[in-house]
Amino acid sequence: MDTAAVPARAFERSIHLLYVPTLCCNLSCSYCYLGKQTSEAALKRDAERAVHTLRHTLDALRDAGVLAFNVSLHGGEVTTLPPEVLDALFGMIRAHYREHFDALNALGHRKSAPHIKTNLFKFAPLYDLFDRHKVSISASIDLPLALHERHRTTRGGTGWLPRTLENIRLLARYPHAKKISATLSSEHLQDMQALVDDIWFIHRELGFDMNQFNLMFAFGSELNRAAKGEAVLTPATPEQQQRLYDTLHAAFRGTELEEGLRRHWFDEFTPGYCTNAANCGERFYLLQSDGSVYSCVRGQGIPEFRYGNVFEQPILDILDNGARQIRAVHQAHGFDSACQGCGHLSTCHTGCPVVKHQNQSGRSYTCGLQKRIYADAPLTYPADPPDVQHDYAQQYQLATHPGLAFAQTAPRPAARRLVLPGDLGEEKNTLPALIEADAVLRAVFDGSAFVLELNGEAIALESQLLKTQRSVHTLVPGDRVVLHLRRDLLAQNCPEAVRNTVYLQMLRDTPVVYGDEQRTKQAHVFTYQLYADFLQPSALLGEAFAQVDLSGLIELHRAHYQRGVLNNLFVTTFFLREHHYQKQKANAFYHVQTANLPFQNFEFHYLP
Repeated sequence: MDTAAVPARAFERSIHLLYVPTLCCNLSCSYCYLGKQTSEAALKRDAERAVHTLRHTLDALRDAGVLAFNVSLHGGEVTTLPPEVLDALFGMIRAHYREHFDALNALGHRKSAPHIKTNLFKFAPLYDLFDRHKVSISASIDLPLALHERHRTTRGGTGWLPRTLENIRLLARYPHAKKISATLSSEHLQDMQALVDDIWFIHRELGFDMNQFNLMFAFGSELNRAAKGEAVLTPATPEQQQRLYDTLHAAFRGTELEEGLRRHWFDEFTPGYCTNAANCGERFYLLQSDGSVYSCVRGQGIPEFRYGNVFEQPILDILDNGARQIRAVHQAHGFDSACQGCGHLSTCHTGCPVVKHQNQSGRSYTCGLQKRIYADAPLTYPADPPDVQHDYAQQYQLATHPGLAFAQTAPRPAARRLVLPGDLGEEKNTLPALIEADAVLRAVFDGSAFVLELNGEAIALESQLLKTQRSVHTLVPGDRVVLHLRRDLLAQNCPEAVRNTVYLQMLRDTPVVYGDEQRTKQAHVFTYQLYADFLQPSALLGEAFAQVDLSGLIELHRAHYQRGVLNNLFVTTFFLREHHYQKQKANAFYHVQTANLPFQNFEFHYLP
């Protein structure tokens, strides 16, 4: 490709694309979280479609204004594919990096060569192919090496440690980027001295620079349990994780491997990795050769982490669905009370959603280890001061757990803290699930039902509980403010639409305390209702919508707006409002998640 002939273009968003051209694997590792998928994959079919699927997806991403800043190959085991297919995939990825060199460079990415995750079983016969494409290699082994022989066996159940050692020697001489990774379970950590000895053995005897090494921990997997039964390995406990951290620091501080220890070995548990993203569904995607898109290697084959298919849906719909599904998984397991008050929430974001799903836990499975890493590098990972932490926790709650009420004051002593029902976090009891199960609630929260027209600009109004970001506007005398609403809303929960009204509530952000619960709330300025028969046809949105001009109503109350104080206009219909309050009486889970008004709203400052 003549890269000089390719015009540079700007992209609206960028993603990490992990491509799994086949789920087939030549090994049968005892802790594999993919379960039976690796043995049931059809290698011949995958080989026939692998190149076409990647080409189709890269083109679809480009056309949608999305740049894949990292295209990595993962499995299964990628090297089970025929060499000619690998050659084509490597060439396509290199061409992608060349084509978008300027855009990648502008984002700070220096990618130019393909990257592959491999078990090294077929490394020797493919060495020249890798070398020609300058492929970056991440080799996966077990440590201690005795467990590599026991748990990382071939499909026939035999070990192949001598071949592994020879391939590590060969990898040590490989002239391009490479590293070794090891996944550890509780059994791997029974003899930590053996693990230390084998790191030195690989470094000194096999010649591979073990500064380029990283650790991962196995986690519980339903797919693994279904496939392996009693052969499943137990995940490492938090205590074992931290004891490993202490052991490696004691063994390697002050040695030639200290840089790797402090810079790479525990990298997976630091903010640079997907596990620490606020919502990994916004930037990290796994593509399979059949076109299916999942969250990542951990989420493969799990319905909750399937985002769609590139041959069946528009690419942006798939990407947006990913963010929604990851948010739903976080919501299903609640906002852990310890995370709410943690000074490292902005660093960790409560951990990996897939492992949360597998462990049925709301907190990172490596929480204790992460805190040790942060404590040992306080300048790199400083804890947020209490006021900053509190503000960030509120922002995180609003973005990720909008259905949960968040305390506006400092946490109370543990003995007096609020205790919520244990089943509040169950999927069926989350606010999105409650809305989905109730047709009238879907209308109450509908983000396309109300549109505010401000001086000719159309602004879709959303429920304040479901918004992912907050918008504040400024009004001045003479501004034209028109509310448009879909006419079908007037029939929702209402036997005779003529009895229904548009229901408006204006609040002002000057705190008042009232009610049986003595909550601090925004002050109510006015309530206004206009009956359905007196709504005008929408001049902006057509016959399906009606409108009401609010300019005079807002202007009428100008004396009650204060400079620098936010005003909050809520819009709904009388009968939708009635259904909301009836639902609160009938369903405690809905009530606790809608303690604040759930209706679509418009926030503004008024400048006289």
